[in-house]
Amino acid sequence: MSYTKEQEAVVLKVLSYKSHQFYEILEVKKTSSESEVKKSYRKLAIKCHPDKNPHPRSSEAFKVLNKAWEILSDPQKKAIFDQTGTDPTSRFSAASAGGAGGAGSGFGSGASHFSSGRTGFASANGHPFEDDLFNMFFGGGGGGGSAFGGGPAFTFGGNGFTFQSFGGQDPFMRQRRTTRRSGARGGARTQQQHADGQPRQPESLFESFKSLLPLLLVLIVPILSALFSDDTNPEYSFVQTREFNVERTTPRYNIPFYVNEKFVKKNSQKTKRQMRNYDSKVENIFIHDKRAKCSREQIRKDQMIEDAQGWFSTDMEKLRQAESMPMPNCDILRGLNLL
Repeated sequence: MSYTKEQEAVVLKVLSYKSHQFYEILEVKKTSSESEVKKSYRKLAIKCHPDKNPHPRSSEAFKVLNKAWEILSDPQKKAIFDQTGTDPTSRFSAASAGGAGGAGSGFGSGASHFSSGRTGFASANGHPFEDDLFNMFFGGGGGGGSAFGGGPAFTFGGNGFTFQSFGGQDPFMRQRRTTRRSGARGGARTQQQHADGQPRQPESLFESFKSLLPLLLVLIVPILSALFSDDTNPEYSFVQTREFNVERTTPRYNIPFYVNEKFVKKNSQKTKRQMRNYDSKVENIFIHDKRAKCSREQIRKDQMIEDAQGWFSTDMEKLRQAESMPMPNCDILRGLNLL
């Protein structure tokens, strides 16, 4: 099947970059937002998809695009890449990332992790136990950034096993079985100390309550307002009914809403300014509700698009359904020039 010069150009351009030039591959910058990265990826993915582009190397280019998207769409992988300039999913870059981890932490970013409740070890990049051996002996040299940095011992749980490191260029592990009682005391001492080695005083009940007070106020105030409200029945409706049949409009966007005869009599003595303030509150409630619902619609649409795009192929039917998904609340906001 023949292909156009434009189809060949986009494939060869993607393949012309080095494997770790993720920003150049997706034609974005380091400062580009998440939505800009996603938009550029989708545009290029459609152009390079083997079902749409008959060039013999389109499949290769499509895999390169997916690899760049995998890194730049994941905040953790993107942060490692921005810091090291290497592919964070590569076992060699994962080892160097472990060496660049923050000093003082038991395990650097990208280093192997001890998997509690499971047998053996599990590495952060998904490689089996041999990666952890590689990281242990070559991942960081001396200093606190390596997977097992020089100095302190780390005790996991209350089973009495201790992994001890002694610094230098060739760290190793020593496993020691201690009694249950001494292991429990060691764990308690570790939890009672700050990072600088000073004992930490337990938090008082008052301090705990003080820290939770803002959250309690946010939860309690609306409940109390509802309980002590004079009238729990709604005073208006955005849909005309037999009860709410007197139309009003909001002052800024002329959004229609309806009140009942009881409302008219109750507020007949109020000034125009007071009624305008009331209409503005109704308008703000309407817009806030539509924005919340529009946000849920957008999240749903993005999820459908993500589901349609696989690693090596895109379900074009699902993609069309996602792109044409109805978004009535967003349409209302667009009609008001709020979106």
